[in-house]
Amino acid sequence: MLYQRSRAEDHIAVLHEIVDIARTHKPHLIIHSGDLFDHRRPSYHDEGIAIDVLQELAAIAPIVVLRGNHDSPHWFRHFARAYGPRSGIHLIDSRRDPNDGGILRFDGPGDTTLRLGVLPFVDIATQTNVYDNPDQWYSSYARAVGEFERELAAELVRDLDTSREIAVFTAHEYVRGAELSGTERAMHIDDKYATDPADLPAVSYAALGHIHKPQQLRISGVTACYAGSPLQLDFGEAGEQKSVVIADLHPGQPAEITTVALQSARQLRIFEGTLDKLRANASTFGRDLCLFKIHTPTNDPTLAEQVSAIVPDAEIVGVRPIFGDEPEIITADIVGAEADSDLRTLFAEFLSTQSGPKADPQILHKQFDRILTCFEDEVAFTLPDIEALLAEPDDTSDLEENQR
Repeated sequence: MLYQRSRAEDHIAVLHEIVDIARTHKPHLIIHSGDLFDHRRPSYHDEGIAIDVLQELAAIAPIVVLRGNHDSPHWFRHFARAYGPRSGIHLIDSRRDPNDGGILRFDGPGDTTLRLGVLPFVDIATQTNVYDNPDQWYSSYARAVGEFERELAAELVRDLDTSREIAVFTAHEYVRGAELSGTERAMHIDDKYATDPADLPAVSYAALGHIHKPQQLRISGVTACYAGSPLQLDFGEAGEQKSVVIADLHPGQPAEITTVALQSARQLRIFEGTLDKLRANASTFGRDLCLFKIHTPTNDPTLAEQVSAIVPDAEIVGVRPIFGDEPEIITADIVGAEADSDLRTLFAEFLSTQSGPKADPQILHKQFDRILTCFEDEVAFTLPDIEALLAEPDDTSDLEENQR
């Protein structure tokens, strides 16, 4: 949804376009680098669409799908079991040991083999202790992810026959230096979650997910690309050309990268100017989803109707008057649903506004982080005091102590 309008038409169109591109190019392997869904509890309808598209792609070539930070590990495990080990759909729900599923192997043309190291999104809660110094949580996280990458890299290149084998790496992570679109959620994309680009394995190609803006990273020793989101998800991505990445790989040679533009989804457009300027450019809008910021000297209650008459085919998500030289008032709906604040930051700000007796702020921060982490990981949260009350007492004296 965007501004209470369904994007289903655009999603379905671009998914069919991606399938057509795969049928045309006939790759030997397809990689989805994470965030199959936008949230962890997709509707049955959306699940059905995803399952159908994955099966269509798997009929063309094996497909590897990483769990992203928006995806439920339980969903991935459930459908991995349903598909079975012989399926051409490989759902990677969690980090794997390099010697136990962390390196996948696929046959290429002739006698070539592709080694693929897989690293789905690593939850910070699994790599940090909430009772440690909070200032060290994110540095510990980056070090842990870097260590996972180095372990995979070592196994990827171990006894690699460069005359017939190709090493590839795929991960769902924020590599420091990547350019953001502006709609990624701060919960998992800011400098605190940034990983060191030097830790990426020195492979022929690194297929990355997490960042919405399609881009090739400037990293020495490896060709690395973010495929990006398949369509413009919010107005922070307006103007971005979405695409599919085609990596042409040969043993002992650097990757040759080609991008295929995705054209089927409607574009997001922001227009600012007068009604006369809009009339002069009316033919360019087509059926795009548009946000109009109209300069007008006075309040005009018919402004939305006038805009609609000028661009009758466009889907108008909002018409905002701008009076003279007055600055536009930025509201939550203008920013868009994707511009989430970091809940930990909001909680810290909330605590700072409270007066009167209160608990140690550091303890409160730790407990809040535990609750939030459990929510993100879809696991039950229980306070240690309650755990003690529910524990089986050794004798009556222990029970009396627990009751006190």
